[in-house]
Amino acid sequence: MKFAAVVLIVPEEDENRAVDIVKQAGATGITILKGKGLRHNERKTFLGLGLERKESLLLCVVEKQLAMRILRSVKQQMEIDLSGSGLAFSLPLDSVVGIGAEQMLTFHRNVEEEL
Repeated sequence: MKFAAVVLIVPEEDENRAVDIVKQAGATGITILKGKGLRHNERKTFLGLGLERKESLLLCVVEKQLAMRILRSVKQQMEIDLSGSGLAFSLPLDSVVGIGAEQMLTFHRNVEEEL
């Protein structure tokens, strides 16, 4: 089985919605990191300081075919193509350790549903 890492960067207020969408699309586990985002066209305050946006980074390792399903679901349900609504991408993984047999079976079932 081949694997991919799916990464979503969304505004913090959209975190729960993104988690639900990713789980429904087939992810069996998600790691969430908190951060601050700065944009190239950031707004300035009256003191000339930039505003930081609180963001959540969601990371999950899934079977490669599920990565595309997750990205499609996020794009459709969160309208992630709109400016400021987030970013999603996947990266291929050459080697993965630590995925249990139960999780592998779940991935296998989800991939079969896709076919």
